[in-house]
Amino acid sequence: MDRGILAAMSATMIHRGPDDSGLHVDGSAGLGMRRLSIIDLEGGAQPMANEDARLWVVCNGEIYNFKELRRELEARGHRFHTRSDTEVIVHGYEEWGFNVLERLNGMFGLAIWDSRDKTLLLARDPFGIKPLYYRDIAGKLLFGSEIRAMLAYPVVPRTVDLEALDQYLNLTYVPSPRTAFKEISKLSPGHALSCTPAGTIVKRFSHSAGEEQLREPESAIIERLREAIETAVKRQMVADVPIGVMLSGGVDSSTVATIMARAVGGPIETFTVGFSGDFASNELEQARDTAKRLGANHHEVVVSADEFADFLPRSIWHMEEPVATTSTLAFRKVCELAHEYVKVVLTGQGADEPFAGYSRHLGEHYGRLYRLLPTGLRKRVVEPALLKLPRNERVKRGVRSLGETSVRARHSAVYSTMAPELRGRLWREQPVSDGDSWSAVNWSDDVRHLDGLSQMLYVDARTSLPDNLLLYGDKMSMSVSLEARVPFLDVELMRLVESIPPNLKIKGLTQKYVLKKAVSTWVPQSTLTRKKIGFATPVDQWFRGEWRSRTSDLLLASDSACTLFFRPDVVRQVLDEHVKGVQDHKRSLFSLLTFELWYQQFIRPTSWPPHAPGT
Repeated sequence: MDRGILAAMSATMIHRGPDDSGLHVDGSAGLGMRRLSIIDLEGGAQPMANEDARLWVVCNGEIYNFKELRRELEARGHRFHTRSDTEVIVHGYEEWGFNVLERLNGMFGLAIWDSRDKTLLLARDPFGIKPLYYRDIAGKLLFGSEIRAMLAYPVVPRTVDLEALDQYLNLTYVPSPRTAFKEISKLSPGHALSCTPAGTIVKRFSHSAGEEQLREPESAIIERLREAIETAVKRQMVADVPIGVMLSGGVDSSTVATIMARAVGGPIETFTVGFSGDFASNELEQARDTAKRLGANHHEVVVSADEFADFLPRSIWHMEEPVATTSTLAFRKVCELAHEYVKVVLTGQGADEPFAGYSRHLGEHYGRLYRLLPTGLRKRVVEPALLKLPRNERVKRGVRSLGETSVRARHSAVYSTMAPELRGRLWREQPVSDGDSWSAVNWSDDVRHLDGLSQMLYVDARTSLPDNLLLYGDKMSMSVSLEARVPFLDVELMRLVESIPPNLKIKGLTQKYVLKKAVSTWVPQSTLTRKKIGFATPVDQWFRGEWRSRTSDLLLASDSACTLFFRPDVVRQVLDEHVKGVQDHKRSLFSLLTFELWYQQFIRPTSWPPHAPGT
C-alpha cells in the first residue's frame, strides 16, 4: 500500500478525527485512522497493536463494556499498554477470534489486520450506529467510515447503482448493503467482512432475535426495564472529556437527561434546536421546562426557513448518500451548538423503533380489526374514498398496507413513500428491483414466527434506523467533530426490549406503554402524556411557494440527472399536482431534489475532490 495514498484517504475524514492521525503499512495492506480523542486522551493512538505486533486494529466508535472485557483478558494473561477501549478489541480477537465481536457492547466500525495470516476483518456494530463502507473489486479491498475516503483512491469510478436508486425512491434512503454508488457497499448492521488470501466473505455475527418473549408479570418487566435503561445510560457516560445531552423535551431524551443529571449530581449541559417563524411547531418550550427541572445549563439554537434551504446542498455533501430527510439541518445545527461546550452527547434516538413509537406501528397492531370489515366494503367504499384524499400521503400508505393479509406485503407497502405506480411511470427504463426494504438483508426470517408488530419493530431497528436516522446522526455530528451516543440501542438493553410482548408496547392507544411506565419515576406525567411533536420544516410550502420555479428549473434542466434517468413529463406532473394541492408529493419531490444535488456533487463534479458547498 502506498503510504502517500493512504494518508490522502485518511485526510478526507479529518473532521471525524481532528485530534490525531496514524498510519500502519504492511506490504500491500494499510490502515489509516483519524482520531477524535474521547478515552485515554494521551495513550489511545491508533492503529493499535497487540503485544507482539501481529494484530493491528482501527476502530471508529466506543466500546462501552471495555473495562469488564479488560479484566477478563488480563486474568487470561494479556498485557495492556493503554487505558483505551480500543485495545480490548485487539486482545479480544487474539483470545477469542471472530467471536470477540459478539462480546462487544458499543457502537463501532472496525478493522483488524492479522499480519501473520494476511487476513483483514471488518465489522459494523449490531444496530449500525456507525457506518462502514467498502469496495471489493479485482482482489483490491478499500474501506472507510466515509465514502469520500475511497473516492480519494486513484481510479475509483463514480457510477449510479440503478437498483439502489429505485430503492431510494421508494424508501427515501438506500438500505444496506447497497449504496447509491454502483461499486461501493456498506456493511449491514451486525455483519463482518473477512478478507483472506482465498477471497472475501461477508457473514453475520449478531443474532439477538428469535428469543422467547417474556412471560413475567407486567410489574416485573417494568422494573427490569427501568434498571436496564439506567444501566445503559450510565454505561454510555464513560468519557475523559466533557459530555452533554441532546434534549427535545420528549419522553426519550428527558429520560436520558434525568438519569445523567442524577448520576452527575450537578448541572449537566443540555442542547435543543427548533424552527422559527411559521415553522415554530417544536419542543423548545418543553425542553426549557425539562432543563429547568434538572437544573441544567441549557443551550438552544433556532433555525429559519431560509437557513434550511441554504444548508441543503451542504447537508448532502456531508451525508455522501442521498437520504431524503428534512431533519439533517436541525441536527447539524444543534451539533454545532453542542460542539462549543462538549465533545460527546447522549441522545434519545433509537427508542421509537423497538418500543413502537410511530403511527405505522399502531396501524400494524390494530390492522387486524380493519381487515375484519367485509372485503367488498373495504375495496369498493372505504379504500377508494381514503385514497382520493388529496393531501394525506401517510393515510394513503396506511390504507394500502392495512388491506394486505401478508405481513411482508403490509410492511413493504407502508414503507413505500413513493407509490409503486408513480415510481413505475417515473423511470425512463425501470431497473429490475422490488424496492423493498426487506430485500437487502432478509431480517424478517429471524422473526417470522412472531406477530406482525414484533416483526416490524425488529426490521425497523435494523433498516430504517441505521440507514436513515442513525446515518444522518453520525454524519452530521461527526462533521463538526462531535460524538453522538444512543443509550437506547445498548446491546443488553435491546436484548431485553425485543423480548417484551407487543401488548406491553402498545396498550389501548398508548404507544411505548412499557417504556413510559418504566420511566415514570424520572419523567413528569405531563411529558409522558404530551403528544409527540416532530420538527415542522418548510419543505411543503417551499415546493409550493418561493422555491417552486427553482426546483422546476433544477429538476427539468436538459442536462439534469432527473432528465437523464426519469421522464420529464412525469416529474413536471408531480410538481404541478403538489403546487395545486391535488396530491401531497413533498416526500417524492424532496427525494428527487436530494438525488439531483447529490448527483451534481458526487457523480458529475467539475473536479475531484470537490469542495463542500458553503465552505
